[in-house]
Formats: sequence, structure tokens, C-alpha cells
Amino acid sequence: MPHHLKKIVISCFAGNILEWYEFAVFGFLTSYISQNFFPASNPYLATLMTYAIFATGFIMRPLGAILSGHIGDRQGRRRGLLLSITLMALPTFAIGCLPTYEQIGILAPLLLLICRMIQGISLGGEFSGSIVYLIEHSPKDRPGFYGSWADLGSSVGMVAASLTSLVLTLYFTHDEMLSFGWRIPFLGGIGFGLLGYYLRRDLAETPEFKVAPEKKAWGALVVEVFKICPRRFISCTTFLAINSGGYYFLVIYLPKQILVDALPSYAMTLLPLISITAMIPSTFMTAYWSDKIGQIPILIIGYLSSLVLAYPALVLTTTSTMLWPIALIHVLFSWSLGACFGPRSALMTRMFPTSHRYTGVSLTYNIANATFGGLSPLICATIANNHGPSSPAFWIIACALISFLSVIQLIKKPQDSEMSPVT
Repeated sequence: MPHHLKKIVISCFAGNILEWYEFAVFGFLTSYISQNFFPASNPYLATLMTYAIFATGFIMRPLGAILSGHIGDRQGRRRGLLLSITLMALPTFAIGCLPTYEQIGILAPLLLLICRMIQGISLGGEFSGSIVYLIEHSPKDRPGFYGSWADLGSSVGMVAASLTSLVLTLYFTHDEMLSFGWRIPFLGGIGFGLLGYYLRRDLAETPEFKVAPEKKAWGALVVEVFKICPRRFISCTTFLAINSGGYYFLVIYLPKQILVDALPSYAMTLLPLISITAMIPSTFMTAYWSDKIGQIPILIIGYLSSLVLAYPALVLTTTSTMLWPIALIHVLFSWSLGACFGPRSALMTRMFPTSHRYTGVSLTYNIANATFGGLSPLICATIANNHGPSSPAFWIIACALISFLSVIQLIKKPQDSEMSPVT
């Protein structure tokens, strides 16, 4: 890897670690957050409302995509990345300082909601902006390899968030975690933000970006990118269904469904750590091979294996009294999702022309995460409450089928000369 590309890869890799760590730690500490910010009289309702606030961060991500997309396509990819890292640090730190429900009542969850919304806006431009920046700098025959570094950064950030929650729960007692332990990861938000800004402040603009002389109103690029390639815009959103839904099903919902009385107390935080760690080599290797044989064959393998493994993963998690079979099925499911993630970035980036690429990639990626990803724990909890503990598997099976059908639609002639054919 040439020296100038190493600097670019490191900055995007590290930036995604920081962003995803700060965003994901909320999900891993849901049980403590729900007890601090909602009335203790109804634990199920408190957990459900915390999941809803978790989902709100995803719902705000399309707004962040519009904001960062406008800046990234009109003023430069670098400026969009600087904006996202700044917007993540401040609300993360604020969450660590918020008073609880017992102290200020209904204002506590409202302030938590506002902070989570700002986090969502930030993340709306971070990952998608990173993959555009990486792939526009990459050699033409290696987009999968270079784009996968953003995925690896997000995975390492999730591992760090999971490991942090595990260490905290082992080091502090339950009462200490409820009192102050859960705040510690959020209070580090300012330091992470400063580090991320430092890593990106001197980045060069991508060779493909061209400053457009005409001004555009906010949101105009969204309308234009849909008109340029409507079929690809829709398919590029829906082919991410299993990526988004399956991921948060695996790392947020499933670990909380274990038989708590029969398994070690640390199992709930250990399982996400195992799953995300197992996903990293799968993502990297499938990205590498997608440069050799094409993105579509790898994606189809990932979709079909995820479809097959969803039901066994849920049944074993909710019924097994031993940790090792649960961990094994989670690892297998992680590998199947890794095949869905590895080729994704290279495929998405070439779906849109350069002039609208930041907007197109950001918007489709974040709409998918808002609908299929952020709502996934909430949908699974609601389905399980009404139809039994194994029923949420059918939601994941549906996501896999949607992804499979959508990616088939992408194997057609490009609608614009700047967009590459899909293989």
C-alpha cells in the first residue's frame, strides 16, 4: 500500500472506530440506561422505550445523510468527514452528564432522546462518507479491499464498545453500574472527538471530486440522485436489509434473550464481543475475494447462509443452558453476515455518479439502517411478546429474502455513464 494511501486508510479506519464506539456503547448498556431514565414500575416498558430511543438514533441518520451529502458533494468529501466526527463527540459527552428520571422526571428521557438524535445525524455521514473517500482514492481493481477498512473500523469500534461494557460489568457491582459506571464510556466522548478531528484535519481531497460551480438548495441533491437512477436508488437501499436487520438482531437483541439464571452473568456482554470479533475476518476476506470474482456471488452466499441460520440461532439462544453452543451458532451467523458486509461498500459506491455519490451512498445506506437496522430490536421484542420467543427469526428471514431479490435487480445495465456495471 503506498504511503499516501496508508494515511487515508488509517484516518478512515480510526475515525470509524471512534464514531461506532461512541454510538454503539448505548446499545450495550441499554439495561442500565433504561433503569436510570424511565420509571422502575414497568421494566418491560422501560426496556421497550430505551430500544425506541436507540432506534431514534437510526431514524435521524437519513437527515444526517442529507446534511453531510450536501457538504460532501458540493464542498468536498473531507469537510463532510470533519463534520461527522465533531457532531458525535458533543452529544456523547452530554449523555454521560445527564440527570436521571428520579432527579428531573420526564425531562431526563427527553434530553436523552435529543442527544441520541444528534448522534444519529453525525453517524448519517460518517460511514458512508468514509467508504466514498476510501474507494475514490483506491486503485480501480481493489475497491473491495480498500472499502472494507471502513467496515473493519466500525467492527473494531463495536468490539471496543462491547469489551468496555464487559469490563465495566466485571469490575463494578450492579449498583455501581447503575449509579455511575454506565456513564464512564460516554464521558470519554470529548477526547475521542478531538483525536478523530486531529487524524482528519490534513487529509487531501479525493482525485474524483470536482467542485461544482453552481449552488444547490438543501435537499436538491436528494431529488436529483433519485431522478438520475431511481431503480438503483431503491435497490441500493433494500439490498442492505439483512446487513442492517441481521446485525442488530445479532449484537443487540439476541444476547438479551439468553436464560439468565442458567448462564454466567457476563454472557450477555460476552456474546456480542464474540460475534463482532468473528465477523471481522469474514468481512475482510470476502471483500478481498469480491475484487477477484465480483461482489454479487459473495453477497448471495451471505444472504442464503443468513437465511438458513437465523432460526437456529434464535432457538438455541433462548433455550440452551450451556454457553458454548450459543457462542458457536453466533459465530456461524457472524460469518454469514460478514459475507454480506465485505462486498457491500464497493458495490454501493459505484452505484451513483461522482457528482451525487456522497449523497446517494449516504442516503440509501442510512435509510436502510433506519428502517431495517435501528427498528430491528424493537420489532423483534414486539413480535416475541405477541407471538412467542422464536417468532422474531421470521423477521430476519424476510430481511435476507429482501436483500437477495434486491441485489438481483442491481445486475442490470447502468443508467449513467459514470456508474460501473455490477458483477
